[in-house]
Amino acid sequence: MVAPVQIRRAVARDAEIIARLSAEAAAEEGGQSAFDLERVRAHGFGASPLFEVWLAYGPGKNDHCGLAVITKSYDVRRGCPAVMLCELYVAPQQRRSGLARKFMSAIARRARDLGARELTITTGVENEVAQRFFAAVGARRRDAAVFMMSADGIEWLAAEGS
Repeated sequence: MVAPVQIRRAVARDAEIIARLSAEAAAEEGGQSAFDLERVRAHGFGASPLFEVWLAYGPGKNDHCGLAVITKSYDVRRGCPAVMLCELYVAPQQRRSGLARKFMSAIARRARDLGARELTITTGVENEVAQRFFAAVGARRRDAAVFMMSADGIEWLAAEGS
């Protein structure tokens, strides 16, 4: 039987746990995470955090087994806050236990409390397991043109106005 799991919003002292879980998630997909301890501390906490993290832990307060990362922005067309789920990771020993759905419920409550009218969810185009899960919890796939600019592109364009 899987032990009961609790979910709570992360605080600054959780930075190492966040970086570790993010690294585990990236490694599972054959990559490396740049979401390291320094970046978590610099961008996730303080006066103007750029993201929020929600952590899951088992019976022991140090038995962390998952995380969800959201960012907040503003939907100018709807005139209300917007929330994006950027990362959802559940450790292998907790999969198929309902934890991912519990995370989604917590994130949906947070989005509602912020006044968001939509929750945007990102996942890899090859991650069929995640896509099926998000569809099962009521999310609809929306095709969109997504443009990304690299750091070099940002520098080039920013220099144009100098």
